[in-house]
Amino acid sequence: MAQNKAFTDFFAQNDFSKFFENYKNPAFDMKAFMETQRKNAQAITEAQQMTFQSLQEIAQRQSEILSQILEDNSSLARELMAEGTPEEKMSKNAEMFKAAYERMVSNLKELSDIIAKSNKDASGVINKRVAATMNEIQETLEKAQASKKAA
Repeated sequence: MAQNKAFTDFFAQNDFSKFFENYKNPAFDMKAFMETQRKNAQAITEAQQMTFQSLQEIAQRQSEILSQILEDNSSLARELMAEGTPEEKMSKNAEMFKAAYERMVSNLKELSDIIAKSNKDASGVINKRVAATMNEIQETLEKAQASKKAA
């Protein structure tokens, strides 16, 4: 308890507001700082929205791809059960398998392109905001230095 009293006595006996009386120009403009932080949050929100939209697009496309795979498998099964010689069936199945494989490779490339575009767009928003933030910090510091020189 004695330590707590010493701590409170220290602050009661010292008026720290007087310490800051002569400090007229802060190192940075709080209003500008808050505006920068607001813009940073806005950029992050925009990047998140872009990413979420891309995720929705990917999920929808994956659903379409899955439906196509099921349809391809059904076609393969129907062809296996159809009439014809084993050689004809194998030849037709090979063609259908080749077409299904090529579609799958194309679909994977499409998904990969969607992801790459999403990453590029979202990181572009963030990179642009980081550059702007650095410029804003530099401008604020230059203003503070100019104020100090003028004073």
